[in-house]
Amino acid sequence: MLIADSDLTLELALSGSAGGLLIGYHLIHLLEVRYWPARTSLGRNNRARARWASHVMARGADILAVQTLRNWTMAATFLASTAIVIGLGILSFALTYEGLDQLNNIFHLAGIRSHKLAVIKALLIVLVFLIAFVSFSLCVRFYNHAAFLLNLPRDDQSDDQTLVLDADAAIRALSRGASAYNLGMRCYYVAIPLALWLLGPIWFLAGALVMTMLIYRLDHGLG
Repeated sequence: MLIADSDLTLELALSGSAGGLLIGYHLIHLLEVRYWPARTSLGRNNRARARWASHVMARGADILAVQTLRNWTMAATFLASTAIVIGLGILSFALTYEGLDQLNNIFHLAGIRSHKLAVIKALLIVLVFLIAFVSFSLCVRFYNHAAFLLNLPRDDQSDDQTLVLDADAAIRALSRGASAYNLGMRCYYVAIPLALWLLGPIWFLAGALVMTMLIYRLDHGLG
């Protein structure tokens, strides 16, 4: 199928703008998390988790730690299972010739209307959900390790330095789990404009704009 130069130019302009917006925002956010963490929800929450871990280990609140980490682990497990199911579902849909072509014919307003390009877009969405699955699986792993560290018994012969080192290890495990959870959720958010890309580059750009504004509020809000 021949592709008009105008369609190719429009596809590259709109899709490039949408992809550049998503990538550019996340690069800026990474710099904020690294150098100005107090500006971001992730940085503030990491500090709150560190205070919580220190409190749990100082007071010996084993039940509180187990219940809280159980809730976090259950949420990550559910999201990991959902991500792999959605990813496999989209992969099955991408292998169906009629499904992608119907989307192109009904909703496609501008840009390239190509079955091969639609398959590439669908496979990109599958990749994003696979990354989400791995991220949430790592989150479960880090939280399980943190639960072990938080429940280490206090040794009467250990000094204060040993307790500080144990607390630091638990805090690092919690922070890594939270970072993996954050990456998994971010994959969910990015998958929405990518799914709209199957309908055409105009939908992709609109979804990227709306999702970037939403993610910005989540990244810089109080929660």
